[in-house]
Amino acid sequence: MREELSDYGWKPGRLLTVISDGELALPNLIRNAVGGDGQVKHILDWWHISMRIQHIEAAVQGLVQTPGFTGVPVLFQRPAKSLRWRLWHGRARVAETYLKALMHDCVGLGEEPLAVRTAAARVQARCETLYTYLANNMEALVDYGRRYRNGLPISSSRAEGSVDDIANARMGKRRRMRWSPQGAHRVAVTRAAVLDGRLTVANRKRPA
Repeated sequence: MREELSDYGWKPGRLLTVISDGELALPNLIRNAVGGDGQVKHILDWWHISMRIQHIEAAVQGLVQTPGFTGVPVLFQRPAKSLRWRLWHGRARVAETYLKALMHDCVGLGEEPLAVRTAAARVQARCETLYTYLANNMEALVDYGRRYRNGLPISSSRAEGSVDDIANARMGKRRRMRWSPQGAHRVAVTRAAVLDGRLTVANRKRPA
């Protein structure tokens, strides 16, 4: 890994930024490779945050549209919509406050009809999921809007999308013909090299 980083242009003493979904395996791998020759900054992937917010927004919308719901819709919808803006601008602590308020309001629907209580429990569960996710990765949260405006990466969605396109197309359980793990790895390496510009027409004859 250290050799790969060096080939990519890393020099001892330079800061390395690692984006992950919260799993520490990749940041730790890079830290071990760098050793004491540089710093590693871990950033929580924005795509994974955004998807969890989307789940909350959908659950809240389902709650306020549930027959028998007697609450004030805006009191649930406004905090849910504010989560994305707060986290995008690096205001994680404020976002946590909004999550707590949503969960508290869901508890307050305990006397509503069963359908409403079920929908409220769904909102609460998704809020708890995001709250735990943020709490476990608080040090990896940044001002995503600022990074984006500065042209810096905030997500690994491009890489994950490539995994879906490459691996799932042939490695899915329902596929009759599948690559071997070694073959899938070689295709993934080649595809990554094409995406980041290392494999071009000029050097297409180089082995993956």
